[in-house]
Amino acid sequence: MKRSLLLLLSATVLTFTSCAKKKCCDFPVTPNFILAQKNGVEWKANTLNSNIRGDTIIVSGSYNNSGQEETLVFKLVFDGLGYYSLKNNEGYYHIVKGGARTGTYGFNPTHSNTITVFAFNESEKIMQGFFELKFVKIHDDPPGTQQDEVSFLSGKFKVALHN
Repeated sequence: MKRSLLLLLSATVLTFTSCAKKKCCDFPVTPNFILAQKNGVEWKANTLNSNIRGDTIIVSGSYNNSGQEETLVFKLVFDGLGYYSLKNNEGYYHIVKGGARTGTYGFNPTHSNTITVFAFNESEKIMQGFFELKFVKIHDDPPGTQQDEVSFLSGKFKVALHN
């Protein structure tokens, strides 16, 4: 009798718990990010005012380290998901310390600087993708204080875009 009652109670509990509505498809919201290996070291930027201007999308991020602010910006004429090869005027990287720009970089012309957009939510204006960017020094102040080349490899981003 006890065994039958225990079996009935167990079956009832299993029935109610297995039929409960599960939240299997509720995914947490991932905050915006720009991540990369900058010259082989992990680099994580806070997303800035990434935006849409006509058919051009501008993605920008800033990283602060010991009073030095590094800013990475790239833009692309967006026509859907896919692979984009950026031209020289479609991105830059600069360093500011103490309110003064100490380093300015442009795309390395010998490297194929690329963005791959794999997700775009048009209604929420959220874009995700990968990037591989290499820069060469255009100017530094004082001269000789900044590296000649900076690489952002294995990059990935998720940004909310504003008009």
